[in-house]
Amino acid sequence: MKKIVLFEDMDYKNFGPLTKTRPVFELRNGIYSIRERYEKLLKGYEFYFFYRKNFDPVMNRLNVKKMSDLGEGAQFIAINARIIPNGNFLKYFKILVENKSKLAADDNGVLLTGIFTSKIEFVNCVKKGAKTNVKPMLELIRYPWDLTNNLNELLNYDFNIIRQENKWMSPKVNNVIIENKDNVLISKSAVIRPGVILDASKGPVIIDDEAEIMHNSVILGPVYIGKKSLIKIGSKIYGNTSIGENCKAGGEIEGTLIHAFSNKQHDGFLGHSYIGEWCNLGADTNNSDLKNNYSLVKVELNGKLIDSGSMFVGMFMGDHSKTGINTMINTGTVIGVACNVYGEGFPPRYIEDFHWGGKEKLVKYPFNKTLETVKTVMGRRGRDLDKGDEEVLKRIFLKLK
Repeated sequence: MKKIVLFEDMDYKNFGPLTKTRPVFELRNGIYSIRERYEKLLKGYEFYFFYRKNFDPVMNRLNVKKMSDLGEGAQFIAINARIIPNGNFLKYFKILVENKSKLAADDNGVLLTGIFTSKIEFVNCVKKGAKTNVKPMLELIRYPWDLTNNLNELLNYDFNIIRQENKWMSPKVNNVIIENKDNVLISKSAVIRPGVILDASKGPVIIDDEAEIMHNSVILGPVYIGKKSLIKIGSKIYGNTSIGENCKAGGEIEGTLIHAFSNKQHDGFLGHSYIGEWCNLGADTNNSDLKNNYSLVKVELNGKLIDSGSMFVGMFMGDHSKTGINTMINTGTVIGVACNVYGEGFPPRYIEDFHWGGKEKLVKYPFNKTLETVKTVMGRRGRDLDKGDEEVLKRIFLKLK
């Protein structure tokens, strides 16, 4: 039994704009996407993926197998992509395989894991709920803030995975202060400029391939700087931060995850936030991640106010969105896909996809004009918007499921 189906369930809707442009298992969480971490932890297994049909072009580009590629009657292990693949999960997975447990679900009957031979039975369990009394104690991501709240744990966990790769140099660089060298990984192709401080006393610092840390920047672990990313002069990068590949980052960042190809390169504070791909935060954009009365933050998702249960919650921004200079973002703000937020004062705490403006007025921006901007932005990085991604954006614009 060496086949695994990693699947997203109907709760993908609870992640707001982040899962409008990708399946749940393509969300980054720590250094890796959820899919990448499963593949690294469960080596020797053959992975198949079950997701919304409209993401076929996106997944084809990753050259992965779909559940439809799985032969009829083949036995497979189903794993809900919202389960955090950590040490606790590995213990449960071993028991699942050894005991050939048939089915496990959470308190609401949502399928978490199971062993199947029927794809139809599996799909029915995903869509209608699983009937079982088995409720394993597994850690799940349920909302966007779960992705940022567990960054400390996963960055430390991922450090032990990535350190096994043979691409790290002994951290001997000129005029650079390094605290706790055993917890610092610097790629042989990375560039660390004079005056930089890398402090891994509270968690690892990982500088990946061809990344550049410019002069007088301070990085306090646990922090991951992705491939080909640039940290601007005098940046302050605090712990529990993960910056994806081909990003430009500067100013003050804390407790935040930034997907690939996004920029926050000027002064301004970004905290406890999740930023999608191809986003740009204008100079002096600042977000609040703590209410003045220190109460728990509520976030609007699917038309409902959800109590996050957390005191520190920043903003969640969908792909291809931007802010103008001097933009202020309130605590627990959700910004949709392909938005442009600007103007004085705090904009609304929920901004629909494809809307431009701010506090005074928000208008839906034409799709063809949005595409022009998207293609221009991607072209500057030598990338093209393929037809599959264009179709995904069009479906969001037209509010198609």
